Amino acid sequence: MSFSQNDVRALVLIIGSKEPVNPSTLQAELGLRRETVSRLITHLVEMGLAERSGREVVLAGTPPAEAFKKLYFSHRASPLHKILSLRRVELLARLDRTPRSLEELAVETGIPSDTLYGYLKGFLWVGIVSRSKQGKAYHFSFNYIIWPELKDFVTSLLEYQVLRLVPREALLIKSYGTSVLFKSLRPQDATFTSFSAYEDYGIELGLRDYYYTLPKREMSIQEVFIHSLDSAWEFSQKLFCVLFYLKNRDKLEAIDHPMMKDLKAVLQGERIKGYPTLDDIEDRTDLYDIKL
Repeated sequence: MSFSQNDVRALVLIIGSKEPVNPSTLQAELGLRRETVSRLITHLVEMGLAERSGREVVLAGTPPAEAFKKLYFSHRASPLHKILSLRRVELLARLDRTPRSLEELAVETGIPSDTLYGYLKGFLWVGIVSRSKQGKAYHFSFNYIIWPELKDFVTSLLEYQVLRLVPREALLIKSYGTSVLFKSLRPQDATFTSFSAYEDYGIELGLRDYYYTLPKREMSIQEVFIHSLDSAWEFSQKLFCVLFYLKNRDKLEAIDHPMMKDLKAVLQGERIKGYPTLDDIEDRTDLYDIKL
C-alpha cells in the first residue's frame, strides 16, 4: 500500500477547495493527463479515501478519510504530499515510542537502508521523528506530541484496509494491524488457523465453524495457538487450547498471552471459572495421545 505525491495532492485539493471538485479540476490543478487522473481517483476510492458523487469527487465518509481531514486541518502548511508518498506510510506504521535503529527498521519494513535513511532525514526535518544516540547508532521514535493526527491517520488507514479483507458473511474475531482473524460457516479463500489448523498438529476436532486468517500466508504453530487463544470464548474452546498446549508444549512454552496464566494455573489443579478442570483435561488426553 503506497501513495503517490499526486494522490495526496488530490486529497488536499478535495478537502481544501471551496468549489466542487471534478476530474477536470484535478486535471487542471495537478497538470496531469485525463487517463492519469482517472486512475488516481480509482486508487483513492479503493483506499476508502474518496467517493464519486455524480460528476464530482468528494471525500469518503470512512474513518481514514475523516482522519486525513483532521491531519490536513492540523498541518495544512506541511508538505503532506512528501510525508505520505511512496513507502513512507509503511515506515510511519512501524514507528512508535520505542526507539529503533535504522537497521531494525529496515528489517521490519523491508525498505532498503538508503531509502529508509532518506525518509527518516525528511521526517526529522519536520519533527515527525525524534532521534537519540545509543552507543554508536542513532535510534528513531515517533513524535506523538507534534504529529498525533498523522499517526491516527496511518493507523486508521491500515486498519480499514485490513478489515476490508473480511468476507461479508464472516465474523471478525480480531484485527492485528496487518492481518485479521475471523470465522465463517462457509469455506473461504483464506488460510486455516486457530482450531481449524489443529488437525495439522495431531488434534482433530469436529467444528461447525471454519477459522481463517488473511492475508494468506504460511502459519507457524505459535501463530495458530495465539489465534486459538483469541478465539476461545467458550468452555470447550478453552479445553481445546489446553490440549493443544500440552500436545506441543515444547514449542509453546514461551507464548506471551493474557490467557496463559490461567491456562497454566488450571494444569496445576486450580479451579478457574470458565476453564476446564484438571479432571476435564485428563478425560481427553488419551484421545490425543497426550501425557500430563
